[in-house]
Amino acid sequence: MKKLSLLSFLFFIAVQSFAQNTMSDIFSGKAKVVFLGLDFTQAKYIGPAGFMDPNAILNQHMVSWNNLIEFEPKKFSLVKPLKLREEQYVAKVGDMITYNKKANVADNITSENYTLTEDQARKAVGKYSLSVNEGIGVVYVVESLSKNAEKMTAWITFIDLPTKKILLTEKIEGKAGGFGFRNYWAGAVYKMNENVGSKYYKKWSTGAK
Repeated sequence: MKKLSLLSFLFFIAVQSFAQNTMSDIFSGKAKVVFLGLDFTQAKYIGPAGFMDPNAILNQHMVSWNNLIEFEPKKFSLVKPLKLREEQYVAKVGDMITYNKKANVADNITSENYTLTEDQARKAVGKYSLSVNEGIGVVYVVESLSKNAEKMTAWITFIDLPTKKILLTEKIEGKAGGFGFRNYWAGAVYKMNENVGSKYYKKWSTGAK
């Protein structure tokens, strides 16, 4: 009986150590939020005239767009949109910068509209191998950059990092704007962040479990 009790206790401790974070832990301030950045591996680029240099997009701009999240927190942090405390938040985009090397820009420039389904976005996230394993990760799985519609569309996805379980994913968009190619699409990221706070936070926090 004593052996059984000890095993039960050890099992309980093991289960507790792997207890997953939930969305409510974000809104109650219990969980650290890690902004992982932008995943372009599923993205299409709509309006060929707007994407004349696919090599620069792959090797330069994807890196820059992700680095802005980490290096310019005043503009690209999720602290304000998700109403977090500063110590509750960190941006670590290195994994996405590495992961985006798999992206194929040249073959995904198109004149046609494109839809990335929720299931496709979830499957993409399920393939991640992440270097961070504490807290709740947030990633934008980019569906498209549309020069025609002047917007970026993505699935914002919340991941319980210890278990890799997807907690929530929802399609959002941001209007592009700014001087120069990099800043034009960085403006869309900024607007997506704003929309998280203005359009989605209340719904997510009210329905969080």
